[in-house]
Formats: sequence, structure tokens, C-alpha cells
Amino acid sequence: MYVKHLQTFLSVARLLNFSAAAQALNYSQSTVSEHIHILEEDLGAILFERLGKKVFLTGKGQKLLPLAESLVRDAEAIKGLFKETDVLSGCLNIGASESLCAFWLPPLLKEYRLNHPKVHLNIKTGTCTDFPLWLQQNIIDVAFSLNNNSVQQQLRQIHLFRGETLFIASPDHELAANPVLTPLSLAGHTLLLPDGNSGYPLDLKTLLAREGVKTGTIMEFGSLEAIKHCVKSGLGISLLPKIVVEEDIKRGELINLNWTDTPIEIQALMLFHREKWLSPALAALEKIILASLAAGDSPPAKTRHS
Repeated sequence: MYVKHLQTFLSVARLLNFSAAAQALNYSQSTVSEHIHILEEDLGAILFERLGKKVFLTGKGQKLLPLAESLVRDAEAIKGLFKETDVLSGCLNIGASESLCAFWLPPLLKEYRLNHPKVHLNIKTGTCTDFPLWLQQNIIDVAFSLNNNSVQQQLRQIHLFRGETLFIASPDHELAANPVLTPLSLAGHTLLLPDGNSGYPLDLKTLLAREGVKTGTIMEFGSLEAIKHCVKSGLGISLLPKIVVEEDIKRGELINLNWTDTPIEIQALMLFHREKWLSPALAALEKIILASLAAGDSPPAKTRHS
């Protein structure tokens, strides 16, 4: 049994598609199939069921998953012990929410690339509820999230900063003329929100439920840019992080509705799996992030570890 066979197993288990796994690993599909066949022969167990074009993990495949993740992490750590070079190299897989990926991370990643050009960065955007599973399955090495995961003991998180959210509308929306916006003001109106049941969208839904406010349709999107375009077209109003909409407001394409109730904040966090080996490349990224926050180059923050 080779570590590369376990890596192939993890990729197929994540994607549930042999062709997609081959593409992700830069293998031929026949090589992926061979790796899985060898692994199944060695273990004397069927790890995947193939029903037509669909692939499913068997019960024994599910049992192997956490052990394979642990073995692959240990193999990465062993390799790192014997790299006698000051030039960082390798690959760093980063998960990030769209708002942080588009509006906060870029200058920090640029600095990282300037300092460590040999490290290949892979950026994978997702919803904040994706990241704990991705970290558990070793799909990503680190995540930048807007969702507090302190209850998940397998994760280590660093609080980066808190930020504002703003209720936005098109300049000709009927609520634009209101001097103030309260929860009751939202009754009957269409809300356009990011998909996923966590973070600030969940905080808003919880607030409205507590106040007994029934809105109109709640439309959920996988793209912040799509939300902004729809709001500009008058389809409804939205709640988004200030860093996402402040330039649109300055240009007059959106307006900030004057929310007078309890502020709904975002909190940005950097997430790691506690059992993940902190490679030199990953440690260097953490160092740049924290140094930037300490220097005040990012949104105001009080950092702490948990």
C-alpha cells in the first residue's frame, strides 16, 4: 500500500467521480482506477460502488476515510522534516469565502507570492459551512471563513477582525426614501442573500424570526456579484459586508439603508485542522496574515486564538 494510493482514494472520495479525480491529480483515468483496484486488493474490501455513471463510498470506504486522511497528513509531515532548504516550495490549498477572497485576501496573497514564489497557491471558494468538512478531508490546508466554528473541537481558529454589514438597495427602491430601516421595514420585501445557513445571513434570519417579521421571498445566491447586480436592477434589497459594497455605494449604484437596530457584524476567521501538520509554507502564510493585522493594514481587528 502506497501513500499515493491513499491520496487517490481521498480524491475520489471527495469528488465521487473518477474522471474529476484524475484531472485534479494530473493522472490518467486508468491510473486512478488502477490505484483504487490495488488498494481494494490489498485491503480485501470494496471501497466504492459504481452505479451507472455515479460513484458512492461503501461502508468500508467510509471507515477508511479518517484513517487515510491521518496517514496522508503524517506522510506530508515526514517529508517536511527532511527538506533542507530555506526556499519554501510545494502547494498550499486555501479555502475562502467569496467576500474575503475577492475583497480582503488579494493584497496578502500578493505579498506571500512575492516572498515565496516557489509555493503554488490553489484558491477554492465556498460557503462557510463547507470549510470544516474540507479541512477534515484534507481538501484544503487552511480556510478563511465568516462563521464561528469554536464548538468544533477538531478545528483551531484565529479571529482576524470584525466588520460591518450594510443593508443595500437600488437608488430608486421604495425603501430608499425611508429615513431609517428597522426589522419591521423589511416586512413583505424581497431579500437577496448569500446561500448557506450560517454567519450574517443566519443572524438576519434569526433576528427577523425573533421579531415576528415576515418578509417576501428570500432569494439565495452563490455569487455576491450576482446579488449586487440584482439589487441594482431593483429585484430586492440585501445585507452584505461593507467591504463588498462600499465602492458601489461611492459610485452611486447602490445606497446604504440606515439600519437602526442591533448591528449585524461579520467576523473573519482563519481556520486550521488541529491535526494538520503546520508546514513551513502554511506557517509563513499565518505569519504574514497576523503581521498584517498587527500593523493595521487590514480591517480593525482584535486577534485571538481558540
